[in-house]
Amino acid sequence: MNSIRTFLIVVLISTITLISFITALHGYRESLKQSKHLFEDHLQQQASILNSVFTINDNLNLKQSQKEIHNAYQIFDENKTLLVRTDNSPETAIAEFSNGFYESNFSGYRWHVYVMHTNKNWILVAERDDMRQKLAESIIMEAVFPIIITIPLTGILVWFILGIGLRPIHNLALQLRSKEETDLTPIQIENTPMELKAMAISANDLLRRLENSFNREKRFNSDVAHELRTPIAALKIHLENLMANMQSPDDTAIKLDAGVKRMSYLVEQMILLNRMIPDHYLAQFSNLVLNDVIRTVISELLDEINTKNQTIEFNGNHCTIYGDQFAIETLFKNILRNAIKYTPENGRLHIRISEDVNNTILQVIDNGPGIPESEYDRVFERFYRIGGDRHPANIKGCGLGLSIVKYIAELHDATITLGKSEYETGLMFSVSFPKTFYLNGKSTNE
Repeated sequence: MNSIRTFLIVVLISTITLISFITALHGYRESLKQSKHLFEDHLQQQASILNSVFTINDNLNLKQSQKEIHNAYQIFDENKTLLVRTDNSPETAIAEFSNGFYESNFSGYRWHVYVMHTNKNWILVAERDDMRQKLAESIIMEAVFPIIITIPLTGILVWFILGIGLRPIHNLALQLRSKEETDLTPIQIENTPMELKAMAISANDLLRRLENSFNREKRFNSDVAHELRTPIAALKIHLENLMANMQSPDDTAIKLDAGVKRMSYLVEQMILLNRMIPDHYLAQFSNLVLNDVIRTVISELLDEINTKNQTIEFNGNHCTIYGDQFAIETLFKNILRNAIKYTPENGRLHIRISEDVNNTILQVIDNGPGIPESEYDRVFERFYRIGGDRHPANIKGCGLGLSIVKYIAELHDATITLGKSEYETGLMFSVSFPKTFYLNGKSTNE
């Protein structure tokens, strides 16, 4: 059972119902016994009253009939001669002439009979069994019915009481659910019930360990990346000096230069990745003109485009999105740099901005080799490159660029799709920014 509340209600109501049933059954049996004693006492009282009222003598008028429906009686003298009887009793004795209680059938019913012998006569008093049972059951049901009717009422009360009792669990879950992704501060446990304190303390311990782990990771990425910058810069200077002194750089020097550039690019990507941590830039979100961001990035990469003699086209509507300028520039720069890198010389690049009802869509289209559809999801994994270091296009890379793009898109609630290019070959890279972007639970349109 998935719900603690439902489980407790089912168990408690079942237990209450079972106990109530056992109690009612026991009460029913005991009440039947008690009612039997009461009815027997009632018969004895009737016999005593009849003995007092009907004084047997020689007066023949005492043989008149008495009309009764649910009760019957007979009075016999010492010689067992019938003196008086009710109309619903026979002329013969309805039970044997011996003191005590008997059961007898006459006049179409089952009867309980009490026989009492006095100094002058025999008195036989009877009550119908069916009427006796009805009266007993009505008395018992009046006692049992309140127990039965209280079961659903008890269920309703249990539902609300459990709701109140389980509210601290809801409050604890609400505290955890309301935390932002960067909020690893301890949850409040001052008013937490003792049964939940162990859970709250464990949650706080987990949050503390997570915070320490994240801090260690951030420090490691930041320190390693920045510490590598200095030796790489020195290595680049020495390498340039070495190649300048060489009349014709050999293959080893060329490969060394490519390796250093690749290492420098990897370090820069690691620094970018470190800057994408939410607590570094969430406070810097603002309305950005996407067209201006694109023009800025194109101007920065124009030398790379011209080096490969590529043609670039940009068109689209004037669009505004909500985000961090550095992050959006990084996202577009990595997408465009990928397109430039894998598009051959004299190739074509097309950047387009469009809008629909809910989204602002940025598309980067090239006529490079493209990406197989089976690899669309994998290219966003960290350090993954199609073919590894032996890329079909023989182009070096570190496999971080698109993972950074995906991370930035997720932080802006944007959606990335890959598809076939409009050209004969190549890739269409689309990023859809929602016009209503929820940041920290609030719409940017509010």
